Amino acid sequence: RVPTLGERFHREQGMEIGRRARELYPNGFLMDDMDTVSASKKTKSLMNDPNVSIIFEGAFLIDSFAAKADILKRKRDGWHMIEVKSSMNDKEEFIDDMAYTAMVIDRCGFNISNVSLLLISKDFRLGMRTENLFVEIDHTDEVLDRVEAFKPFWEQIEEISRKPVKPEPKLRFECRKCELFKECLGKGINNHIFDIPRLTQSKFDKLTELCIVCIENIPDEFPLTENQARVRGCVQTKRPFVGGRLKSELESISWPAYYLDFETVMTAIPLYPNIAPYTQIPTQYSIHKCSEPGHVIDHFEYLADPSKDCERELAENLINDLKGEGSIIIYSNFEKTIITSLGRVYPELSRDLNSLIDRLIDLEGIIRRNFYHLDFHGSTSIKRILPVLVPDMSYDELEIADGDSAMAAFAYLALGKYKKAREAESTKRNLLEYCKQDTL
Repeated sequence: RVPTLGERFHREQGMEIGRRARELYPNGFLMDDMDTVSASKKTKSLMNDPNVSIIFEGAFLIDSFAAKADILKRKRDGWHMIEVKSSMNDKEEFIDDMAYTAMVIDRCGFNISNVSLLLISKDFRLGMRTENLFVEIDHTDEVLDRVEAFKPFWEQIEEISRKPVKPEPKLRFECRKCELFKECLGKGINNHIFDIPRLTQSKFDKLTELCIVCIENIPDEFPLTENQARVRGCVQTKRPFVGGRLKSELESISWPAYYLDFETVMTAIPLYPNIAPYTQIPTQYSIHKCSEPGHVIDHFEYLADPSKDCERELAENLINDLKGEGSIIIYSNFEKTIITSLGRVYPELSRDLNSLIDRLIDLEGIIRRNFYHLDFHGSTSIKRILPVLVPDMSYDELEIADGDSAMAAFAYLALGKYKKAREAESTKRNLLEYCKQDTL
C-alpha cells in the first residue's frame, strides 16, 4: 500500500527528530544504508574499537532477533543506550521498546549500563539551540528490570519463529487496533464484536469465553450498555434504529444554519515563533450557510498564509463570517475545542468567540443518540456514515481525502517543500476542496 501524505509526513518528522538528536553527539558513527547483516557486523567491529565512543543506529542480529539502537555512547562500565522518540510524553510502551533492544544487545555480548529516553521538550521554541529541543529521562532501572522479565520468553519465541509453518493466530483484545486485523482474524466477518462501541477488556473476555466473535450471536441476556445493545439490535434485525428524540433534537436547529469545519496543523518542530511543539493551530475553515435543510445560500472559506502564523486573522474572519443569528452545526466537539482555544489565546476576542460557542450544535451527538445503521460498524464518524446515508457523495476523487494528509500538505507548504509555484497553488486549492467537502 502506498503511504498517504499524512503517513509520509509523520515518518519524516520522526526522521528529522532523529537527525537533530544526533547533533547532540558530535563525532558519532552513523550506520546508514546497510543491510541488517552487514550493519550488525560493522556495529560489532565499532563497539570493539576503543577509539569509537558514539554509534548511531547500531544494528544487532542474533538467533532470530534483530534490533537497532538510536544512540550508543561508550561508558567505562559498558554502553549508555539512548532511545529517541518524537513525543513529549513518556509512555509505558517505550519501556518495552527499550527493553527489547537492550535484551538483544545483551545477548550479543555487550553490557548496557545505562538507558535513557530523549523526548521533545514542551519549552522548545523556534530558533532555540538543538540542546533545548530535548529532555532526557533516565530509565535504567525500569528497562533492566523489564529485560529480566523478557528473558524467559527468548527460547519460546525463537522456537516459534523457526518453525516452517506459522502458528494459528489467537484473538486478543489488542487485535482491535491492528491494521492487519481485516486480513487476519477479522477476514470474512461483517459484524465483529470489535464493532461494539466502547467494548471493554472484561466484556471481550466474557464473549470470547463463550466463543462469540460476531455481534449477531450475542445473546439477549448478555450485559450491554444501552448504546451497545442498540448496535446488537440493529445487526440482528438488519433494521436501523431511529430514536424518539431525533425529530425534536433536529428541530432545535435554528435557521439560517452555518455548517462549520476546521483543519489544523500540529508539528514536532514548531512552524512559527513562540509556538510550543505539537501545538494545534487552526489553519483553515469552511462554512456552508443554509436557509433550510439542503438549501445552500452562501459559502465562506479561509486558508491561512502558510509562511506566517495567521491564527488571529483566522479568528477575526471566523467571527465575521458567522455573525448574525442561527445555529452553527459542527460534527464532533473538535470545532468547540478550537474556538475555546482561540478565546484563550486572544482574550480580547473571547466575548465574540464565546457567543459562537453558545450557538454550536453537534450533529454527530444527535446521530449518536438517535440513529444507528448496521453499516456504521460501531462508528459515527463522518467518513463512516457518508457512504451509508449519502452514497452519491464521496471523498474518493479528492487529491486530499483525510485530515492527516491535509495537515501534512499545509506543513509542507509552510516548510517550503513545494518548490514550484504551480504545485503550491494546486495544493492550496486541494486543501480548500477537502475542507469544503466536510461541511458539504
